[in-house]
Amino acid sequence: MRCLVVLACASCASAPTLGPLRYKNQDPITVVNDRVPLEKPPTSFDQGLVEYYFAQEFVEPTRYLFTVGERQPARNANSLGNVPDSAWFENRKVTPEDVRRGPGSGGPDLGQPWRVVGVKVGGAAIGITILDAKNDRYVLKFDEKNFPETETSADVVVQRLTWAMGYNVPDNEVVSFKREQLVLDDEAKFSTRAGDTRKMTEADLEKYLGMANAEAGTFRGLASKMVEGKVLGGIEPFGVRKSDPNDRVPHELRRDLRGQRVLWAWVNHIDLKSQNALVTLTKDKHLKWYVLDFGESLGVGATTTFVPRLGYRATYAWGTSLWSFVTFGLHVHPWERESRHPGYRGLGEFASEYFDPGAWRANHRWRPIDLADRQDQFWAAEIMMRLTPAHVRAAVEAGQYTDRRTTEYLISTLIERQRKLGAWAFGRVAPLSNLVASGALTLCFDDLWLQYQFGTLDSTHYKITTYDYAGKSLATTDARAASARTCAQLQPGDARDGYTIARIQVRRHGKALPLAFVHLAKGPKGFRVIGIDRR
Repeated sequence: MRCLVVLACASCASAPTLGPLRYKNQDPITVVNDRVPLEKPPTSFDQGLVEYYFAQEFVEPTRYLFTVGERQPARNANSLGNVPDSAWFENRKVTPEDVRRGPGSGGPDLGQPWRVVGVKVGGAAIGITILDAKNDRYVLKFDEKNFPETETSADVVVQRLTWAMGYNVPDNEVVSFKREQLVLDDEAKFSTRAGDTRKMTEADLEKYLGMANAEAGTFRGLASKMVEGKVLGGIEPFGVRKSDPNDRVPHELRRDLRGQRVLWAWVNHIDLKSQNALVTLTKDKHLKWYVLDFGESLGVGATTTFVPRLGYRATYAWGTSLWSFVTFGLHVHPWERESRHPGYRGLGEFASEYFDPGAWRANHRWRPIDLADRQDQFWAAEIMMRLTPAHVRAAVEAGQYTDRRTTEYLISTLIERQRKLGAWAFGRVAPLSNLVASGALTLCFDDLWLQYQFGTLDSTHYKITTYDYAGKSLATTDARAASARTCAQLQPGDARDGYTIARIQVRRHGKALPLAFVHLAKGPKGFRVIGIDRR
């Protein structure tokens, strides 16, 4: 894992603006070997909600307050700042049709009645466990009464987008079925809130089906296929799982977890906690890490709980609460006013008008996204912006809303929020991507700010200064953006395989963005980019 940050220190005589950071002359790492079979059974992480909330809202903030030192950058990014494939994350290239289909096989087989093997009751929700004709195990979940098509659809829409972004998710599908599709298995069990288990009866099944929405004799639910492997609880918000030698990067320092802040802000997934993540021991004897339970996303949580602050303010937002107290409640936030969304069937309190990417908050603290920095969120925003309107449409249509107006509203709102997030994230760094070196030394790069048309070409100017390995200044090149992709001829270094550092200063409307230092050297086929140091 130490090879993820491929660094080598140079002489302290380097130019002050460059610093001692130097990269090994090698291609960036694209896959992490964190799927080595475990010799010993790993432990589970099971934490009660009360314990979790107390630790995250009170204990950890207090401990962090007395921690000396600066915030640490992510440790699992490669030399280009990207996250390699791992048991946590996969760099996927998906088509809109891939997104529409998702990671699964289309839901439970309808060829035969589903055998009900149990009901688990937790809080206000129920989960009916079934076996389909293929003997695959699913959990059926339902929308709350009076809120049809909310949680079931939101879960699938966000599950599709989360999977498209590269994360592991369960196989979830919206399903519709008649009562006769369910038959009680002879071995069916019923689990109470107290943890007691007894034989399940037809009366139990009828009781809990009575809590679900049914129209014209048809039930609508979310079928979530049980993930493969042995379940080992949720994901720790910080530290590592000590019983897993493959888990070497503290979770709060994983870029794939920290960058989720962009994704969760986009879809307003406010219900973050260890219990809404899952770790399994696969048949190959390594751990696989999942995220799940997106039913309160897309504003559904605010609608079903009548709590409009969700996504705008956390449960314990002391500063906001104090300001409200000082002003005797006279100060009203824009999101506290009467909802302006059209109220279509299945639609939550989801809008783009008052969406502020920098101010978005989950309902409770979640350490990885609380520590997300500009580089983490740039990485995630770049992936998010690759999802086109066609990808977004495919995800929303997978939610199977019956009112076409809901579908169109969600598509347009998601695209508006996506663009707000992109402009915000790309405006806080030098948003240069797809950097390629060639020839005697020509460096080409895409400016994502221009590629996604957040600004005009005439507003952008690049000043590129090259240095050799020791930090000696070589030459300076000025370039104007003629398109979203810019190429510049640079003077290379003459030692250590032509090691060259290109210091790129991006200016828009005369305002300087944070610097980017591109490290280059000669490889087997000429010059190549071996590292990017974004400031």
